[in-house]
Amino acid sequence: MIFDNNSLAELRARIKGRLSEKRYQHTLGVENLAKHLGKILLPERVDELCVAALLHDAAKEMTYEEHLKLLKESFVKYTDEDLLIKPALHSIAAVPLIKTEFSEYATPDVCSAVYNHTLGAPNMSVFDEIIFISDYAEEGRTYRTCVEVRKYLFDNIRKENSNSDNINSLHKASLKSIVSTIDSITSRNQMIHSETLLTKTYLEDVILK
Repeated sequence: MIFDNNSLAELRARIKGRLSEKRYQHTLGVENLAKHLGKILLPERVDELCVAALLHDAAKEMTYEEHLKLLKESFVKYTDEDLLIKPALHSIAAVPLIKTEFSEYATPDVCSAVYNHTLGAPNMSVFDEIIFISDYAEEGRTYRTCVEVRKYLFDNIRKENSNSDNINSLHKASLKSIVSTIDSITSRNQMIHSETLLTKTYLEDVILK
């Protein structure tokens, strides 16, 4: 689906109205990086990537109780593991939120990318993976590992490269971000979601050495 500048401007205004300023600026950063990567990897779908980026944290600032209420009312499937790892819930809850409050933007690929942007998923589409890595490495992220991954993306994903080389670099960047996330979670003695571990294994298997 093609979205024009007017529909994107309208979506930015609506999202700004439901997010804190800090979260909104992060969202714009994700949009900017997704747009940059999209122009190289999926040039015909840049506007749809912008939509997914703008909506990825639509449920982020809802409470845990609000997430649960939304999931139960919409009959969305979730696991006990999802309930134990609270950051996972906003990605899952965002999908029914988008389908009800932003239905004109709720394409299957937008919903899939939003659903997978926190935990990742084995065999993510390129569309999914652009949103996943843009959330991690957008320009507002100043953690050392985020800066390193962002630099890697700009250094290695280029128009003059082959499509296969660029996708391989995208996989490598995603793996770098997942390893860093796992290390951070482990250092805090917190639980790592099995979907993230499966994504790590999948990427290790498909990356060309």
